[in-house]
Amino acid sequence: MSTPADDHRDGTGPAADPDLPDLQDAQAPRGHDDTPEAAPPSAAEPAGGAQSPSSPGGFPGQAASGNTRDSRQEAGSSSYSPGARSSAPRPSAAVQDEGEAVEEISRDQFSFLIRHSTGTANTYGGHHNTALSLNLAGPQPVEFQRTPLDVRDTQRRHRLHTPVPDHQSMADCLNTHHLALVTGARGTGRDTTARVLLADACGGDRVAVLHSGGTGLAQALAEQTDRHLTKGHGVVLDLGAELPAPAALEALALRAERIGAYVVLISQSTGAEIDALSPYAFRHTAPDLKEVLRAHLESDLQRHRTEDHGVDKCPQHPLREFLHGVLRDPRVDDELRANPPVRAVVALAGTLAGHLHCPAEELGQAFGAWRDRLRTQARNLLGLGTAPDAALGPHQLPLRLAYVLCDGLPLSDFIRVGTLLCDEVQRAETRDAAPERRVLDLIIDELADTGAGVAATPDAGLSDNPRRVRLAEPELMSTVLDVVWHGPGWLRAPLLRWLRTLAGDRLERVRSRAAVIAGLLLRHDVDSVYRDLVQIWARDTSARDRQHAALALAVAVEAEDPWLTARIDRQVADWARSPSPQLRDSAARTYGTPVGTRDVPRTLRALEALAGRRTPVRYASVAYATAALFLARGGAEPVADALARWVRRPDNDVSPLRHAVGTLIVLGPYTVGPELPFRPVLAGQAMASPEREASLLLLWRHALLDPDYARLAWALLEQWLLAGDRDKELHLFLEGFVPELVTTERLLPRAGFNLVRMVRQHPDAACARRVLRAIRARRA
Repeated sequence: MSTPADDHRDGTGPAADPDLPDLQDAQAPRGHDDTPEAAPPSAAEPAGGAQSPSSPGGFPGQAASGNTRDSRQEAGSSSYSPGARSSAPRPSAAVQDEGEAVEEISRDQFSFLIRHSTGTANTYGGHHNTALSLNLAGPQPVEFQRTPLDVRDTQRRHRLHTPVPDHQSMADCLNTHHLALVTGARGTGRDTTARVLLADACGGDRVAVLHSGGTGLAQALAEQTDRHLTKGHGVVLDLGAELPAPAALEALALRAERIGAYVVLISQSTGAEIDALSPYAFRHTAPDLKEVLRAHLESDLQRHRTEDHGVDKCPQHPLREFLHGVLRDPRVDDELRANPPVRAVVALAGTLAGHLHCPAEELGQAFGAWRDRLRTQARNLLGLGTAPDAALGPHQLPLRLAYVLCDGLPLSDFIRVGTLLCDEVQRAETRDAAPERRVLDLIIDELADTGAGVAATPDAGLSDNPRRVRLAEPELMSTVLDVVWHGPGWLRAPLLRWLRTLAGDRLERVRSRAAVIAGLLLRHDVDSVYRDLVQIWARDTSARDRQHAALALAVAVEAEDPWLTARIDRQVADWARSPSPQLRDSAARTYGTPVGTRDVPRTLRALEALAGRRTPVRYASVAYATAALFLARGGAEPVADALARWVRRPDNDVSPLRHAVGTLIVLGPYTVGPELPFRPVLAGQAMASPEREASLLLLWRHALLDPDYARLAWALLEQWLLAGDRDKELHLFLEGFVPELVTTERLLPRAGFNLVRMVRQHPDAACARRVLRAIRARRA
């Protein structure tokens, strides 16, 4: 028996195959309306047209040079294209909503939606309990920005650092393997630990940060070590919620050691799978918070002594007494018992240091001021404080509010959306349809001075081109919304109108921010925000607005408020039972966010019931949500079981069958992981189980024959066959699977046409050629 490598013959193909038509003579198979089917888009490599799902956004047709985070977000500006050939089912006129275009099934749009919804919810929720595995077939383009860290900041962090329990083990691993993976939740001081480790290994003046908005960052860095690693220097790379594969860590460690560089990776993931990444991975718990308070309080007191009063006017003895008295105060233990983030403990040290020369009985005010610091800061920022000069000008209040709500967005976005909020506020005050705009009269650097504690001090660890809004404490956004919503009542209506306007913006990042703000508002007032905003989005005929409703609910549940979570769960269940197709679609979209991925079995049952309630197939939401559940932690096997049931159901209006076909189109490019970068995860399941293989066979047959999905299905099959050339086991599996798949009366002519075309376009495609031979053998 020949091996896959035997079939690489330059310039040859199946042209002489007597049992299959030549490309020039083969007639394209007919579609359901007796018109020739269009050839599927060719796949130049196993990755095909699929882009990285991490982006937010990589869409077909986007040049690799534009693979920055902002360009990907802008690329995802629409979830459907009325002028393009639809790849989703075409509904009949009887069920078509007036003025609503058919939503395309798009793997790239799904990748953007799921990554953005989970990433945004985690960022503004602060709990990071969603785990998704996103690996697309073939190498994905990832760009890194490398920025050296300020040596003075690194030295200060090193001086004040409180080691965590595994610090020495991390240092030993870094020195031995030139790589360490630090995993832990935000707020545990993991970034400072990473910088201190690198400063000890190679010096504080040789530490840099790598930043990227892509996915598969550890694997990408292993492939680009010569570009981004330098002998004797160290880099920090934040992987977000991703956890790299063991093979990727091993490759990165070997290449970093060969170069003589040091790498510390940071991840939010804290699951049990970290144990499989030994010896590189370490769980990062919070340090002893009292020791953190001691170090920073002592530093703040010494700075107060030298900078504010002078050494002679402020002797050491009273400072030491104050320090020891504060650390013995039981109120300190009460505050630290709540496990606040490390940065909050640092803020507490600064607040307590400010009461050095106050009477002892006033120290309690310091704790109250610290607990209420964000609310006080929000009120002062918005001119709602008690000071006589607290009132702001007509343009300052909406601009400051917009500044906080644009945290992380480019300043250009803030200027534009801040102008829109000014307009809405001025209309509410003057009833002027075209208010005067004076936004540019404001100096942005004076809007939120870094010294006031609102804007973050510029940090070389963050890519800042374009320049962005950076808050010192991201939690300020939610606090400001609480103050505005329950403060000046006249601001509610302009704020809601502004959010509706942002939801229609040309930039995806701005539209999504409107949904995030709505989700944060739901945490403070679920009734009125749902009634006046979220419900309107959920009922809209625009799939984009329905996605906004889903994202808003995802952000709301990340607050982990049991009452609010139960309320949202009931609301989504009501949507799923609604006679309105838009509300049922909104329910499906929400099930594909952390609202659903928190409990895969329960959500899968609800989604299966929803798929059988005449949910319009023109919507991609059921397929997207099912794929999201598959990619969630613990979701692959339950979803595969559900697809096996769905594919055996009859094809009618109340059948989830076609939603299962859409799920295949969405999940098809996803691979097992970096250790098997070209093996589709669905194929991997089938290779391990005959039952899974039988179900996958039925699913593929329906996809290849479906008049609306066939074009994408043939393109996906081409990707799998090309991937077989890079994975020998996959090659052998497909050599038996594909002939069994296509040797039916209806599929055989189409297979002859499409497979001959594939081999002619890819002369070295050994897997496709062997599949053709196997088909010929079966027909003989």
